[in-house]
Amino acid sequence: MSDLWLGACTDEADYVFLLPNRPVLPNSVDASFLKRPDVPLLIELNGNHWRKIFTIMAKLTAPSYDSWKVFRDKELLNKVGIAFSVGQLSDFKGVIFIVGNTFRDELPVEDAAQEIGEAHTSFVCLPYIWCPYLDYRQFPNILIQALREYILEKTC
Repeated sequence: MSDLWLGACTDEADYVFLLPNRPVLPNSVDASFLKRPDVPLLIELNGNHWRKIFTIMAKLTAPSYDSWKVFRDKELLNKVGIAFSVGQLSDFKGVIFIVGNTFRDELPVEDAAQEIGEAHTSFVCLPYIWCPYLDYRQFPNILIQALREYILEKTC
């Protein structure tokens, strides 16, 4: 499971989130589930913690912010990949969210990175975004909005 990858593969994903922790998976997992995981099932298996993770991912990446909930439950992992080690990122050419501080030694914040946010911050030097852990205490809606606006401005 060291190479666990969830969701869209590197050729299909618009975004990849590099996460420090893995969700509990259903007892019988096959390759098709890993490629197109059922987000509501993963939330059911993992509880509120992973609901928050998927919600923040959806709010950051949904085509329309107003539709983030439907996007989270139906489309998120068709457009987003989730990696759990730095080595998995080598073939990806899109935007990479480096979540939390676990990977900062391997992927340090670049000096040229733009700081986004005020009380809570992220750093952006595309294609990399160094962001807080995906929890509302560290990653409140005001930071989600600021980061989303920045990404949309820079990628359009």
